[in-house]
Amino acid sequence: MTPTEILQIRNVRYFLMFRSSYFARFYYPVFTLLYLDYGLTLSQFAMLNVVWAATIVLAEVPSGAFADTLGRKKLVVLSSIVMFIEIAMIAFVPTGNPTFVFMVFLINRVLSGLAMALASGADEALAYDTLKERGQEDVWPRVLQIQLRISSSVGIFVTLVGAAMYDVNFMAHIYDLLGLAEPESTQDIMRIPVYATLFVAMIAMYAAFNMREEKKELPSDSSRLATTIASLKLTLNTGKWVLSTPYVLFILLYYSLFEHTSRMFLTMNSQYYRAIDIPIIYFGLIGSGISLLQILLAGQSRKLAESMAPKTFIGVMGLATMATYYWISLGWSIYGVIPALILIFIIMTMNIFISYHLNKKTKSHNRATVLSFKGLMFNLGYGLIGILYAYYYKLVSQNYTEEQIEQHIDFIASLSSFFYYFAFLFISISAFFYVKDKKKAIL
Repeated sequence: MTPTEILQIRNVRYFLMFRSSYFARFYYPVFTLLYLDYGLTLSQFAMLNVVWAATIVLAEVPSGAFADTLGRKKLVVLSSIVMFIEIAMIAFVPTGNPTFVFMVFLINRVLSGLAMALASGADEALAYDTLKERGQEDVWPRVLQIQLRISSSVGIFVTLVGAAMYDVNFMAHIYDLLGLAEPESTQDIMRIPVYATLFVAMIAMYAAFNMREEKKELPSDSSRLATTIASLKLTLNTGKWVLSTPYVLFILLYYSLFEHTSRMFLTMNSQYYRAIDIPIIYFGLIGSGISLLQILLAGQSRKLAESMAPKTFIGVMGLATMATYYWISLGWSIYGVIPALILIFIIMTMNIFISYHLNKKTKSHNRATVLSFKGLMFNLGYGLIGILYAYYYKLVSQNYTEEQIEQHIDFIASLSSFFYYFAFLFISISAFFYVKDKKKAIL
């Protein structure tokens, strides 16, 4: 199928619109810096990310089960509404009281995690099953390739504009043209990228409402309890199936390791770029370069994921990731951007591989639940690495003076933990896989 033919499929078209707008957040290029400008500390930032991950862990799988029993569209729509609310909270929160600000951000992180959990698996299951009903499920890798290219194209615009919105010198020119008083610091302009994201959230809501699903009979009051029990039973049965199906279990274990480790680093990329002496105005150019890289290499990622033998693929990606984290830990000024770009390509390719093989092995009736287990395992890992990194960073920073901390030397020193963490878990999972695979071939 051509891209034009794929885009003519309603659910696929709105799935692509939903995904590309859901993650188009103008404050992502300066994510860590934004939190600090609102008056939060770095330790509070780490704590809030753990809360976010914990919320998803608690809500992820039950939401997937409810998507399979009550309807996937309902959860996607609810997710878009919750997303709009959580962004509106930080767009309009007053900053006079640090304790109040922290509490608002705490609620924001809970709602953000809930929104992510509600959408996770449900939107993908809607689009995939639409293809399966048409006998075209083999087109799914191409859909993911198109998604990468659209999201990356949107990402170029969002990262360039988002970083520019956070640059005082650039915004001073804009304010001057509009006849407004020029901003003096980033705190004067920090809400602008949040307002822009709030507008994009409405596009995600539009896409969610326009997806289609066969109507499920609304349960009567007497059957709602039975439906809830059925959802929880499906969750338990799916969990048992995942644990007893080595192919799926190891796919999910490797996915979680690659994804949560990279996500933890990329969450702090604005702090990393500042530590290697890159001005804020260039954050957008770097983000755009990443998006351009994804557009240019999306096809190569798909071909690698489809053509390479699974064992070889995982081995190559694992070694490449270890080398990349080691390079990042060196903290090279300017050139330190290169391993960050390589990491993006590795994770992009790994995600296509995981989605392709996981959907291939999963039945339609519990697809959203299995995909929610995928999200669950990622967020368990993300919460774990968040706690470990926060503790490790605290220990490392005690060995440096305030002047060195201001120069971010302690932060660069803490980055070696990513190499050791990933290498240890990758070797451990691979050793476990080797033992199981020797008894009976898995991949």
